[in-house]
Amino acid sequence: MMTHDELLSHVAEHAGLPGRQEAERTVRAVLEVLGERLSWPVVQALAEDLPDSLAAGVRGVAPHQDFNLAELHARVADRMGLPLGVAVEHTGLVCQFLTEALSPGTLHRVREALPEPMSALFTPREPVEGFEYVRLKPGHHTLAEGRPGSQHPVSEVRPERAQSHSVVRADNPHGDTKLSSAAGLTQEREEETLASGHPGSDRPVNDWK
Repeated sequence: MMTHDELLSHVAEHAGLPGRQEAERTVRAVLEVLGERLSWPVVQALAEDLPDSLAAGVRGVAPHQDFNLAELHARVADRMGLPLGVAVEHTGLVCQFLTEALSPGTLHRVREALPEPMSALFTPREPVEGFEYVRLKPGHHTLAEGRPGSQHPVSEVRPERAQSHSVVRADNPHGDTKLSSAAGLTQEREEETLASGHPGSDRPVNDWK
C-alpha cells in the first residue's frame, strides 16, 4: 500500500500534471464521482481509508445514484473542465493507483459495489521492473495513516509529454515511409529501375517487335 504523497506523485507523473495540487484535485474529482455511484456504507468505508483532504469530499457526496461507466467519465470531465478523452485517461489512472492505496477490505467493498465494467477500473497494474513503491510503516493499514516522504516526490516529477513511439519524440518521424528517407521499393533496393540500369541490354529497344 502506498502513502497519500506517493499516490499524488504517481498520478502527477503518469497523467502529466504539473504538481501535487493538480494531482490532488484530479484524485478528489474521481473519488467524489465514484462516491455518487456507491452506497452510503461503502462511501463511509472509503472515506475512512483516505486522508482528511480527500475524505471530506467523499463524505459530502449524494450516494446511491445509478449511472454507467460513460456517465462516470462524463461527470469527471464536467467537474474537471476537461475533454472527455483526457477525463477517461485520468479516471483510469486514479483508479489504478487507488487499487494499490486502499486497504484490501475497502478495495473489495468498492469493487463489489460497482457494476462491470466500472469495477474493472480497479485492476492492479502490471509491476514495473526496477521501480519500488513506498510502503506504509507496520501497523499503518490505510492511506489515511500513511506518512509523507515519498521517494519520488511530486517536485521531482518529470512527466513525459509524449508516448515512447510518438512522432514528437522521434528523430525522424515516419522515416521508414517518407520518400526522402525510405529504403525504396523492391526494384530500387535491387537496382532494377530505369535510373539504376546499366547499358548493354541483351535486347536493345530497336530489336523489340
